[in-house]
Amino acid sequence: MLDSGGRIFSGGTHLMADGTSETSPVPAVARAGAILSALAEASGRPLTVSDLARQLGLPKSSTANLCLALEGERLIARVESGFQLGRRLVELGGAYLATMDQIQEFYAACRRQPNISRQTARVAVLDGLDVLYLARYDGTQPLRLTANIGDRFPAHCTATGKALMAMLDPRALDERLRGRQRLVALTDRSITDPAALRAELETVRERGYAVDDEETTPGVTCLALAVSGFRTDSDPFALSVTSVSSSLDDVLRAKLLAELRDVASSLSNPLLAADA
Repeated sequence: MLDSGGRIFSGGTHLMADGTSETSPVPAVARAGAILSALAEASGRPLTVSDLARQLGLPKSSTANLCLALEGERLIARVESGFQLGRRLVELGGAYLATMDQIQEFYAACRRQPNISRQTARVAVLDGLDVLYLARYDGTQPLRLTANIGDRFPAHCTATGKALMAMLDPRALDERLRGRQRLVALTDRSITDPAALRAELETVRERGYAVDDEETTPGVTCLALAVSGFRTDSDPFALSVTSVSSSLDDVLRAKLLAELRDVASSLSNPLLAADA
């Protein structure tokens, strides 16, 4: 879009009529940033090279070259009708989120727990029918075969995903599952029937926490609970703790769940964390 001075404005960057930035000493970087901003503002709608060139006032040939370079770095992804943001941005975003104060408090809260501090714990959010992992705490006995920061997994296979899906309004859940006759299986214990998933989510709501009973990785069990958000204006997220199934008896399960609730409380109320 144009500002009052006839300059192109996109995502905080002013571009002159020839596509260069007023402030950037490296015009190609400014142009690449403008392309990423334009794709972000498109909210998932693919944009063609012509769309981007026209919207940003850039030459079509240089726009095409920039898109090829961004695609090569997985910062954008080619779809049939154009380009969308790429998965590499999620990975970079996960690395950035690991530096945020709330994420640091998650790590600190995990270290304070006598049992979780020996396990693997994570923070995840729901994105469509996937969960996206924002943070991972590795205790003194970490499990290496579990999701890392920036990874996506089918929500119905994971404890974090089921905890978050259980919070959805039934109509929102129906919309996400629309047209799904069968869900993907990661192990032979994964839920694949949408009706069975709905029944499982009802159990999660009644029980107050979700379980991944070797549905993502054989021999590994995960417990999770959903939290409203780091702040009142943020999306719900889920906290999980993962353990080897053979060592997760009823006593350890109860301890881990109690500690998960303590971590959730410290993240929901910063005053509790400050007093810890």
